[in-house]
Amino acid sequence: MNRIMRWSVVWIVVLGLMSSAQTTVQLMDQTGTVVEITQPVERFASVYGIGTYYAYALGVSEMLVKGWFIGAKNLAQASDSLYRLEPRLERVLSSGDPNIEELVATGAQLIFADGSRHSAFAAQMSQLGVGVIQFLVETPEALKEAMLLAAVPFGADAMTRAGMFAADYDRVLDAIQSDLEDSAPVAAPRVLFLGTDALTVASGDMYQSWLIEAAGGLSVSSSLQGHWNDVNLEQILVWNPEVIVIPPYGPVQPATILENPDWQAISAIQTGRVHRMPRIFAPMDTPVPESMLGIVWLAELLHPDVMGFDLEEEMSRFYAFYYGYELQEDELTQLMSK
Repeated sequence: MNRIMRWSVVWIVVLGLMSSAQTTVQLMDQTGTVVEITQPVERFASVYGIGTYYAYALGVSEMLVKGWFIGAKNLAQASDSLYRLEPRLERVLSSGDPNIEELVATGAQLIFADGSRHSAFAAQMSQLGVGVIQFLVETPEALKEAMLLAAVPFGADAMTRAGMFAADYDRVLDAIQSDLEDSAPVAAPRVLFLGTDALTVASGDMYQSWLIEAAGGLSVSSSLQGHWNDVNLEQILVWNPEVIVIPPYGPVQPATILENPDWQAISAIQTGRVHRMPRIFAPMDTPVPESMLGIVWLAELLHPDVMGFDLEEEMSRFYAFYYGYELQEDELTQLMSK
């Protein structure tokens, strides 16, 4: 879907409905459900740990009354960076299955939810008069559309920021493609993206595989379907990845694999190309706004002599603009690490 069509999707399904009592907005979410939301939105919640970060990038986080944060199920798991981003974290952080009574008590007029898990919850909240936008995000295009949909209930300023994000995302993808086309032809590196276990890998249906392709790589596990897949070492030996990427969560570290004698025949081990993604707030391999930086980081990792990005500038600018957050020196060092 090109950028003109994305805007059309949003504007065609959004209708401002005026009445003597109140103003509402209707939109169609990514599950195809029509959602009605009372205007103006002054309080909202997000039970979708990925979607919570959309609010920060759209500049409406001050209206968040309860939020699920991917990678931070409790305060002990929250990073110092997340505390700096959200000083109210102790009050707004939630986790587990959504509690309808508690969410109603917050006075939330709108809720962000996971379209793959929360359909029954969304229906119940709708019956109580609370609009629920359900998101289904496993591709870059779906992420850009999700940001646009998330912005609609919050008005023109949020919509403008969503449009800027979509344009920025396209800029990154176009820059990578241009740099690859301008370089001497090389085969796309074969990349294996691991999960929280060394023998758990991302399927071709997952956002992680899309990130690899966007960064100019080839996901060796792209033929797999569904969510995370468990495989054996024999399969990884057959794939023989040239690069192995570890997500910024779970216990697996590069040394876990590099020092394992059973893995030594694999190309990525022999060349030392085993890398763990950095992280500031949310994991960059998930469909959060920061995943745009995940693509830049991966492209630089896969094609270090080809990409024209100023990685430090990209990282600093992103957090300053979309999160109003100035990176500390140790955070920038972490982001620049491979």
